[in-house]
Formats: sequence, C-alpha cells, structure tokens
Amino acid sequence: MFARIISAAAIALICSASLSQADEKVRIGTPEATSFSFSVPDIGNAVGIFKKYGLDVERIDFAGGAKMHQAMDAGALDVISGTGSDILFLTKGAPEKGVAAYGNDLAALSLVINAEDTSIKKIEDLRGKTIGVSTTGSFTSWIAKTILSQHGIGPNDFKLAYLGTMNGIVAGLLTKNVDGIIGPTSRSLQLEGEGKVRVLANAGQEITNFIANIVYASDTMMNEHPDTLRKFLAGYFETIRYMKDHKAETVKITQKATRLPDAIASKGYDLEMPTFFTDGHFDRKKLAAVQQSLVDLKLIERAVPDDQIITEKFLK
Repeated sequence: MFARIISAAAIALICSASLSQADEKVRIGTPEATSFSFSVPDIGNAVGIFKKYGLDVERIDFAGGAKMHQAMDAGALDVISGTGSDILFLTKGAPEKGVAAYGNDLAALSLVINAEDTSIKKIEDLRGKTIGVSTTGSFTSWIAKTILSQHGIGPNDFKLAYLGTMNGIVAGLLTKNVDGIIGPTSRSLQLEGEGKVRVLANAGQEITNFIANIVYASDTMMNEHPDTLRKFLAGYFETIRYMKDHKAETVKITQKATRLPDAIASKGYDLEMPTFFTDGHFDRKKLAAVQQSLVDLKLIERAVPDDQIITEKFLK
C-alpha cells in the first residue's frame, strides 16, 4: 500500500514537472499569408527550432500592416514579422518597438500591370491610374507612393484601391478592377510567363536604401517576458541560418503557403534569401532612410530618435 502511494506521488510529480515545462506561447502576426518574406515562423516550427528553445510559436496572418498593429495594440499579438514602413505606427505612439532587422527583400514585391493594357508602357503612364494595394498605411501602399513619386507622380496624381490579401490584389488586376498593383514578384513572374500580366518595375531595383523587414515586439512582451523574447529572436535567426543552408527543404515548406510551382518557388528563393540578415542588428543609415521616406511622403512630420522606435538589447 505504501509503495503504491509512493508510486502515485512520483507519477504526480512527473506530471507536474511536465506541465511546468510546457512550451511558452508566442503569438506572431504577419501582414500576408503567402509571402516568402514572412515564412520564418513556418520554417522554424516545421524543423523544430522554436521547439528546441521551449517555444510554441503561433502565426496569425492579417490583410496588411494596419490591422496587424491594431491587434498588437489590443494585446492579441506578442511580436510582429513586419516591414520597415511599419515604423510609421511607432512614430504615432504604438506600444511596441522594432527589436531586430532581418531583411532587405524589397525584391519580393513588384509594380505590375495587366498584359492586355497597351496604354501603359512605363511607370510615368500610371498618372491618373488606380493602383491596388493591401490596406491604408500598408507596406504595399508605401511602395506604390515611393516608386511613383520617384517618377514624378505625386500622391494626388493617382488613386489607391485597398484590396486586402495578396490573392485579392492579384485578382483585382486580373479582373481589370485596377490598372496596376504592388504584388508578389514570384507570383507575378508566373503570371507573366502565362501572358496575363507584365512586371513594370521591381521594388528592389527602384528602392535600394531601405530596411525592408523588421521584427517588432509589444511593450508587454519586452517588459514582462524579456527572456522569452530573447529565446524567440535566437530561434528566429537560427531559422534564417537554416534557411540559407537548406534551400530544398525551405522551398518545399514555403510552397504550402505560396502555392508556387517548383521552378518559380526556386527562383523566388534565389531572389529573396540573400537579402535576409543573420544577426538582427539595424543599419542606422538605412533606418534613417526609412524615416526620411515617411517624411518625404508626408506620412510623418519629422523623424524621431532611434531609441524611441528600436532597441537591440534582446539580441545576442
């Protein structure tokens, strides 16, 4: 009887220890479900890297950056895999900071038109036209404004149509509801090969001095769970190193979301993967360029000090 009691107590202790060692939950938001740029959480989960750090990472997708940062503000997210132009929300008081830079993959997006539209031969021909993007204040809307402004087309000289997800944006172009879009380069190359669209310009070639991808963390995450955030970032950049060293495995995992054929998925990897960083540190000159672009587009009045929008204290 005594032995049974001891055995039961031992089992209870083991169960209790297992529960106490349960993986820590981290909720990460992304602005787009199908983009290679935001696939790091998928790869890290698939190959067990986050698990190794004792983390249960849940990816939650949104249709654009504005809704994603609203969710962060509401406490529904811990971190965001976002874009450089999302700094706009931080300058306006969003309770978060950029905690790591991870890429300059503007090559992942392009300015695309319908192949049947013979009236548009160059970027300047988009004056007075309508461009499809995700949401107001989004990265895609920023890219549209930036590219067109560099070709003498001001924000009042064209219209933006907010079409939600990348699938919605592409559909809007194919159904001729808009004249052009800021769409995914890989998918656009596929459609161009089918004779349906024409890539007018690649964002990476038009905008070169920029930090495209940033991980943001909520104030709550930074203040109340700093060790969890450090583990998450360690796992995030270990995943990026894995992605750089394992092309075939990475492409296969990302195809579940991108739904691209093998040849296009491989080309997309070759285009985007070299732009990913492995240490997370910010290039301050490029960060300044991000803020200056927001000033130039009259989205903010002036740049703010770096320490108001970023911190590197959670990196190794």
